[in-house]
Amino acid sequence: MMKLTNQKLREIIKEEIQNILNEDKTVRLGDVDIVFDSSDRDRTQILGRKGRLSITRLDAKTIKYAVQKHFTIHV
Repeated sequence: MMKLTNQKLREIIKEEIQNILNEDKTVRLGDVDIVFDSSDRDRTQILGRKGRLSITRLDAKTIKYAVQKHFTIHV
């Protein structure tokens, strides 16, 4: 039986977290897929029936602000 040390456990956890962060992630919202690219954290793609739209972090913040203002949402 092998004893698992605290240091080894920390290394395993760090490796697993890094593996998760390095994976591309896709979120499905109805007919739209949002693809988060692990190689460029400031870019993402929105895929729908009518095509593909690449957005940046600044684009996402701008869209969020506009939607909140239009619907009077206070966060």
